[in-house]
Amino acid sequence: MKNETYRNNHYTHLDTQELENGILITRTQSMVVPEYESTEIVDHSPEQFEAVQKAIRDLLNAFNVNWDDPNYADTPKRVAKAYLEYWVSGYGRDPKDEVTVFPNTSQTDDMVMVKDMRFYSLCSHHLAPIEGYAAIAYIPNDYLLGLSKLGRILDIFARRFQLQERIGQQTADALMDLVKPKGVMVVLYNVTHGCMSSRGVKLHEANTTTSAVRGVFRDDPKLRAEALSLLSLKSPSH
Repeated sequence: MKNETYRNNHYTHLDTQELENGILITRTQSMVVPEYESTEIVDHSPEQFEAVQKAIRDLLNAFNVNWDDPNYADTPKRVAKAYLEYWVSGYGRDPKDEVTVFPNTSQTDDMVMVKDMRFYSLCSHHLAPIEGYAAIAYIPNDYLLGLSKLGRILDIFARRFQLQERIGQQTADALMDLVKPKGVMVVLYNVTHGCMSSRGVKLHEANTTTSAVRGVFRDDPKLRAEALSLLSLKSPSH
């Protein structure tokens, strides 16, 4: 039997080939892949891949790990792959290349909000994990954006060595530039920082909330309050 998986922007296809009565049969199964999850594999050069591997190898050498232990055999390669393809895959990606806007033909100017979007990052101070939730709201003007693309933009900036505040600011600025809405609000909430929970003051249960507001959300307190009210509504799963 042969299994092969491949992806496009919206679906994962699983091709299964097996023999039935001497005939090779191929079956294809498809499932939706949520676009706000990071499914993009960013190309990286062999030189960059080798440089990251060497850095990880040097780090392990600094701790005098036992290279005869088979558990370390492919560790530099595995870690380099994880960093370049997932953990910091936002480098080299530009929202303009991955997001398409379309005309607001209905001239709607009602608030659009997507919340409870899980995101992951690494802090630029200690390279420790950051994870939490995001809500993004905007008031359309002449253009609209697919709902899943809000998460895509967030993901591009989160998957870098980052500050929580900067993730929100860069996401808000990118939306203002791409969609040119009347206003944007990005709230990152219930965010935990590995560098704060596992070292230093060891605030194990602490979480952090930050916001970035642009346009009418900054200028109109009532509109900002409405967005925060919608954000506070509990999802059915919570």
